[in-house]
Amino acid sequence: MKLSMMLLLTITTPVMASSPSLSVFQHSQILTDFELESMKGKYTNNGQDYYFGLQMQTQFIQDNGTQQQVGMQIEFAQVDNQPLISITISDPNVIDSQNGFQLDTLGQAAGLQQRIQIAGDENLAVNEFDMAQGRLTPMLQGINIAVGTTLVSDNSNTTFSANANTIGYQVQLASGKASQGISYQDGNGQLVQSIFINGLSHGVINQSTIRYDGMPVGPIQSNILGRQISDLTAIGF
Repeated sequence: MKLSMMLLLTITTPVMASSPSLSVFQHSQILTDFELESMKGKYTNNGQDYYFGLQMQTQFIQDNGTQQQVGMQIEFAQVDNQPLISITISDPNVIDSQNGFQLDTLGQAAGLQQRIQIAGDENLAVNEFDMAQGRLTPMLQGINIAVGTTLVSDNSNTTFSANANTIGYQVQLASGKASQGISYQDGNGQLVQSIFINGLSHGVINQSTIRYDGMPVGPIQSNILGRQISDLTAIGF
């Protein structure tokens, strides 16, 4: 009987755990902002205001000598912890369209993707990309378009998309096509610049410009694109 009571008392008596040792932190140091900026990831304060803008422009010359330019601008900002998005296109004469398009991506790799494919003579094709701190200037004579729309120009050669998986535009050339935009699929975000030419005497220049403000980026600039595309998807894309 006494043995049973002793065993019972032993089982029901709580074991007091010893306090964890903090000696491992004795020689630790606070990382500087420069060191944090060089790491993969995003370090922002809760509710911090920031800005991300992408401007895309395509200048092209058809084989008949006709010169044109199209453009699209996407601005995403968080102000007072509220997300704001604005999408502007350069063509005021557009109509609704049910015929969307899908950007040509190179597999599932995230980040910037540039593609040029040419068959023919006397053609020019250039993809340019620039990224820096600052803000975009408003697009001249641009019009705002709503999220979830697909529009086509009055001459039917340019389609603008602001849909779930594609934000950008595609230009039909006399013998080919040119496109720029953001593609988001299977968890990967891509900024795509693509030119296909199959003919003579075409000239195409794709230019993409990214501007950001309110966040430290440092030497990891290329990672900001994927992060901000993720922010776009969080509000409906």
